Amino acid sequence: MSYASASQNRIIGGQECPENAHPWLVLLYKSQKPYCSGLLLNHNWVITAAHCYSSEIEMRFGVHLKNAYQQLRVSVDMKCPNDNCSCFTEDIMLIQLNSPVDYTERIRPIPLPTSCASEGTTCTVMGWGTTSASEETYPDVPYCVDIEILNNQVCQAAYPWEVTDYMYCAGVLEGGKDSCKGDSGGPLVCNGELQGIVSLGGFPCAVRLEPGIYTKVYKYLDWIQSIIGESPTESDLSEG
Repeated sequence: MSYASASQNRIIGGQECPENAHPWLVLLYKSQKPYCSGLLLNHNWVITAAHCYSSEIEMRFGVHLKNAYQQLRVSVDMKCPNDNCSCFTEDIMLIQLNSPVDYTERIRPIPLPTSCASEGTTCTVMGWGTTSASEETYPDVPYCVDIEILNNQVCQAAYPWEVTDYMYCAGVLEGGKDSCKGDSGGPLVCNGELQGIVSLGGFPCAVRLEPGIYTKVYKYLDWIQSIIGESPTESDLSEG
């Protein structure tokens, strides 16, 4: 997505995610319309992209089919690095829920990263964004696609803004697989951990040598933990 279209990302070249494989995926609504994704961190906090900021956000949990969900919460507070939710260079935001979410088989927190993902790592990106690279065709279920962590210089060559060490460049060099409009705030999951958050890219999506840019969650780990308090326990993360 470009800066102008950054709030409207989606998955290209993928397929429907397995129904019970994303218990931490959250669908964000404003004005009763879905517009971004987020990830459940614990009973009280969701993480997403800062450019998904809205004065009031409704969050739906336990969602696969877009209009079917198990629990619903609204935002009571939002936190961004340096208290600035309009800075795309630090495109990460924490949302405090109005009441705790109850864990179920379909609602679980996502593990935070224990280290940065290395170049060449295969990761999965997912969301309810458009499945067409040049048109807006939105599915009723989340789509998943596997992409790779690339050298940041690939994205630096593709885009006019600075690609920093707080970002991942991820995709496939030949194109055809990418996040796109409507996927913003969704996860880049590597080896079962939340490594990235869908942030920026070009449009049309999935163009050769124009991968996506993802916020590097590990770089913000201390900030995240200072706000959300406890991390999920092993029993929280298990499906039993």
